[in-house]
Amino acid sequence: MYTVEFQKRGLPHAHLLLWLEGNNKLHTTKEIDIVISTEIPHPQLYPKLHLAVSTYMMHGPCGGANLKSPCMNGKRCTKYFPKKFIDSTSIDEDGFPIYKRRDNGVCVYKNGTPLDNRYVVPYNPLLLMRYQGHVNTEYCNKSNAIKYLFKYVNKCPDRANLHIKKKRRKR
Repeated sequence: MYTVEFQKRGLPHAHLLLWLEGNNKLHTTKEIDIVISTEIPHPQLYPKLHLAVSTYMMHGPCGGANLKSPCMNGKRCTKYFPKKFIDSTSIDEDGFPIYKRRDNGVCVYKNGTPLDNRYVVPYNPLLLMRYQGHVNTEYCNKSNAIKYLFKYVNKCPDRANLHIKKKRRKR
């Protein structure tokens, strides 16, 4: 299920819901880690993926580095960045994933600010390399989270009414 909308700058923006069946379902946090990453790849080992992550999947800079960022509400990021470093993926009591974000010393610079794994938007390496664009990929296994996602897929397109009149000439 999907919808494509056009954002203010005219760029297409897609919201997709994918249901996995049977053997394709992600049952463990190790399986989630195979499909979804929130870490910056090592630049020498994976130079192309490193470039794609640094170009498309970094949030910020925001917070103290940029209080005027669009994501800021007062002194807090509305997207909850930076996230915490964590050594392994887990699922919280509400069913939402807390993705592995190790403090491995790899960072990228945006506007002179170093951004580490705490600023990486979740991504799937194969989709990111295929589409070379921002592809936020999230694990979802609870009905309340699915309802939240449905609002994007089913929301109405933006509309405007326009009335054009021929201008009369002055004599």
